[in-house]
Amino acid sequence: MLKTALIILFAILFFLSLTALLLYRRQVRGLAQQLKDLEPGSNQRLTCSVRDRNILSLCRLVNTYIDSQQKLVLQAREAEEELKYTIASVSHDIRTPLTGASGYMQMAEKTEDPDKRKEYCRIVRGRLKDLEQLLDQLFLYTKLTSQEISLQMEPVSLFPLVCEVLTGFYGKFQEQNREPSLDFQEEAIQIQGDSSQLKRVLGNLVSNSLSYGLGTLFIVQKGNTLIFSNKVKDPESIDPDQMFARFYRGDPSRNASKGSHAGLGLSIARELTQAMGGKIEARLHEDILEIVLTFQGISR
Repeated sequence: MLKTALIILFAILFFLSLTALLLYRRQVRGLAQQLKDLEPGSNQRLTCSVRDRNILSLCRLVNTYIDSQQKLVLQAREAEEELKYTIASVSHDIRTPLTGASGYMQMAEKTEDPDKRKEYCRIVRGRLKDLEQLLDQLFLYTKLTSQEISLQMEPVSLFPLVCEVLTGFYGKFQEQNREPSLDFQEEAIQIQGDSSQLKRVLGNLVSNSLSYGLGTLFIVQKGNTLIFSNKVKDPESIDPDQMFARFYRGDPSRNASKGSHAGLGLSIARELTQAMGGKIEARLHEDILEIVLTFQGISR
């Protein structure tokens, strides 16, 4: 009787083990088939019908791997779209000074008037300078977004730095019959920053005002902030929340003739300011545009 019971028990255990083995094999084949049918970029994930801890753990691990690969695929697609967008956005800006330089070069070659030839050569140099500045901006923006730029942080006297930057734009202010207005509460104030990159930030803000602003450029220092403000011609075309976005230009039909601007100046100013621990924001009050720089590490 006991022998018969043991035989029946072993038979039941063997049947259960065989059934479990068959279920595991079927589940493994099912997972393999799901992987085989999984298309690149698909949102489908593996499913398990066998409620075994090990099988479920394997299924979760595979799904986690699929998720990570899906993210890589999405990132690659975003990078491809970003590259296309970048090329489309800057191709016109690169082509414009090159076309202008080529045209004036041909005119210089054909003219026999030495004064005209000299003037044409001056214009060609200006176009090539525009192109050089554009390529420099693109290169710097690439380094900033890939976090490849190093900063030499040190105490910097803000007032003489602003004066130095404005002096570099003296000719352009004269051409537009405009002038800057400085109002510093503390001319001896110092901030923590990289002096060369601070000059680039300030220069980009002055250049932005000269390209798109009107009238006097007011620069006011209040505590740890520096405020750039000027009138704008068409305030309806300006979105302060988007001004620091890459390639933002407001009204492109109006700005296309302003020179070789890729719409990166304010983006670079934001990236550099944030890298130095500061903050930059834009405000629009009717027809007055304000760009506010907030610095860190003020020492007195």
